[in-house]
Amino acid sequence: MPGVMSRWLERERVFKWLPFVPVQGLFALLLLPNALLLVYLSLLSWRITRGAWWNAPFTGLDSFLNALGDERFLWAVGRTFGFAAVAVPLELLLGFGLALLCREPFRGRRAYTTVFLLPMMIVPAVVGYDLSMLLIDQGPFNQVLSVLAGRPITVRWLSDYTAAKFAVIGADVWQWTALTFLVFVSGLAGLPRDPIRAARVMGASRWQIFWHVELPLLKPVIAIAVVLRSMEALKIFDYPMLLTQGGPGNATETIAVYLWRMGWEFARVSDAAAMSLILLVVVSLYIFIAIRVLRRERRRLAEEGVR
Repeated sequence: MPGVMSRWLERERVFKWLPFVPVQGLFALLLLPNALLLVYLSLLSWRITRGAWWNAPFTGLDSFLNALGDERFLWAVGRTFGFAAVAVPLELLLGFGLALLCREPFRGRRAYTTVFLLPMMIVPAVVGYDLSMLLIDQGPFNQVLSVLAGRPITVRWLSDYTAAKFAVIGADVWQWTALTFLVFVSGLAGLPRDPIRAARVMGASRWQIFWHVELPLLKPVIAIAVVLRSMEALKIFDYPMLLTQGGPGNATETIAVYLWRMGWEFARVSDAAAMSLILLVVVSLYIFIAIRVLRRERRRLAEEGVR
């Protein structure tokens, strides 16, 4: 019997799925019940202040209709995607530029790489708390700007409607550029050398090699970086909560902040559950499209490699 089990486990078709068994087991044990409860709560009309959830009346899709008709929720969704649309490209550009600087060996390369990666190692709550002290009206950041400008400058980073948005985006860019830097460093290190050598032999310039050879080969890596950072940027909560409490007004109220308020401050748990499921569907569609693009690029590169 042990021999039969051993031979069965050594089959390639069985062995490649073994690492997924504990992962799927943990998912079924920990996440699946919570997900099912979330779906069930979204079909009720329950508030924390109105007794137990299992006694709440069943209202079907009313919570979803309320969410789609909630202008504050729609503005929070649009605001969150707006933050991501600004922060993610900045992180990609800065991370790619830093990766190009650290691509070739030079003295102190490890030290520079370590410095670039340090922000990613800090807990986001700590980043938000530290920046809240740096960005106060008479804080160090405004003092540095005053020294550089040669005159007193007071930017209300945490209380001005527009400046607060830049503060939240800047906090996200400062911390998570390190992740895109790490992804691009790995991608550049894994580029095949033969196409680059062939382009040099044919007399291509350094810019031509980068634009026509290296950058197309990096498209799958870029797609991965976009997906990873977009998923995280759409969940942004720490910075707007710790820096501005979602204000001034609703200037920095992201979807995560609004869902927290809906569930805990307003006690409208069913509406918060419905909104979170709507957001899940939207983000899933975005990720599905991004993965389709990634697979298409990989398939195209594989076909060109065969040729």
